[in-house]
Amino acid sequence: MGKNDSDVLSPPSIEKPFEDPWNILNIDLDALKSNYRHLRLKVPQEYPFFAVLKADAYGHGIREAAKVLSEAGCRHFAVESPQEAIRIRNQGIEDEVLLLNPIPDWMAEISVRHDLSVSVIHPSILDPLEKAARDMGKTCLVHLNVNVGLHRLGIAPSKLVSVARQVSSKPHLKLEALFGQPRTPETALKAFLKLKKNYELLREKQLQPDYFHFANSPTFLAHPETRNEGVRIGILLYGVLPMEQYKEGDSSIGVRPVMSLDSEIVQVRNLPEGSRIGYHSKNKLTRDLRVGVIPVGYYHGLNRKMTQNSYVLIRGQKAFFTSGISMNSSTVDLSGLPKAQIGDKVTLVGRQGDEEISVNDLAERSGTIGAEIMMSFGKSIIRTFTLAEKDHQTQGKLKQTKSKDIIIRYSQTIKELPAWISYHEIAAFLKTNLILHEKLEERILTTLDYALSSNPRGTGFVILATKEKNILGLVVCIRTDTAGFIPENIIAHLCVHKDHRNKGIGTRLLQEAISCAQGPMKVHIRKNNPAARFLEKFGFKKDYLEMRLNKGESEENV
Repeated sequence: MGKNDSDVLSPPSIEKPFEDPWNILNIDLDALKSNYRHLRLKVPQEYPFFAVLKADAYGHGIREAAKVLSEAGCRHFAVESPQEAIRIRNQGIEDEVLLLNPIPDWMAEISVRHDLSVSVIHPSILDPLEKAARDMGKTCLVHLNVNVGLHRLGIAPSKLVSVARQVSSKPHLKLEALFGQPRTPETALKAFLKLKKNYELLREKQLQPDYFHFANSPTFLAHPETRNEGVRIGILLYGVLPMEQYKEGDSSIGVRPVMSLDSEIVQVRNLPEGSRIGYHSKNKLTRDLRVGVIPVGYYHGLNRKMTQNSYVLIRGQKAFFTSGISMNSSTVDLSGLPKAQIGDKVTLVGRQGDEEISVNDLAERSGTIGAEIMMSFGKSIIRTFTLAEKDHQTQGKLKQTKSKDIIIRYSQTIKELPAWISYHEIAAFLKTNLILHEKLEERILTTLDYALSSNPRGTGFVILATKEKNILGLVVCIRTDTAGFIPENIIAHLCVHKDHRNKGIGTRLLQEAISCAQGPMKVHIRKNNPAARFLEKFGFKKDYLEMRLNKGESEENV
């Protein structure tokens, strides 16, 4: 979006975290949504399609991926641990979330409390699950993981009937499904038929699992007949072919890449013959060389093997790595790009013009697989997300106020502020127009850091009421991950200019903040603050008395 005076920044569909100064790891949520719908059509509707979101959705962001997939109609999710599952639940998603990995006894209670489906590889977990479900008056869904050839996790087929009977004997457990894991596309069909035979055996013995699920992404492609049961799809959802099909040149499945990675040239050097580049360089340049430095290194997920044969895209052309990849930077050969300069876009994953670099291209040059590449990038580079607003229903949208030329602006990052409003001008406005004590004045910059994502731990938003390049009022809201027991949204500051009070600006700001925030809100104010009556008109209640112990401080709190 541009930053002109008429812009009104509406709340985006997905939270934007702290932004990297150079590198943009973009997650195209429209592509993710499209991939799901495309793949879902290939599985009969009566069978579940588990979207695999383990490992932070393969580095794409589990909260954002779960949210957009849920909106696209996905009703089954698979994760590694209860911690990942809770992050999905905190998005308000109530559909099935399956724990693919086994859990220890002490995680039974938290799994049942959050209504998670539990995979079972040994009957020892059944009693803890039964007790937890009984104590909470719930039913826990059980998926039996059957070893059909992978020889990693799973129940031996010879013991399956015994374990299934134990599940059925527990009144608060339900045997929902069986599942197995293929080893290779070549052996997958045999394993699939073995799992199906065991499923039919349990049905014959009146143990009644509802269904079974088997196909992962490679099997989904190699054996279409396995799609006629439940499936668990991971890497294909993210628009990346499994390495088996990638090496065969299969590109007919019709999915789009979700992840792209761009950076910039931050330095250009003309080096004479005989120069050495980077740490511990063994080789001297055999010719004069023009090189560009990009702020991406092995910390960000680049594999050091890439220097042998890999490249980036600059101005639509290939620029090969030269010298070793360092922790936070790399160098590329600009000899064929005489016009390349500082600030030019550098694509490491994605398309420029007629050239494209895929995740699998990098994986092949690094001697690994696409999933590892995506997870490496996702762990170390702050993600940004794109999603077409027309495809997303937000809880509320800010609308431009025509009356008296007051414009309401919504910002989640410093970059989204109008060009004429600086971070420090907002802080100065608060300091001038709030009744401050020393501690609150110190905290203004901290709360703005969190709300505008300058602090990588923070997330939130600022809503401004402006007129003719003047701030009339603002609200600062911080968001936490405390869903379920503490309100996720905290109004840190609600402030109207001293000369513009009692004109409805505060009311409008609070209405917009409530509309934009997802989940409950809370406000901290001092006792006897007249603002309490104002807040009560919007439904805020004095439910709890908050008491604090500020260790090491002599002065009284709040």
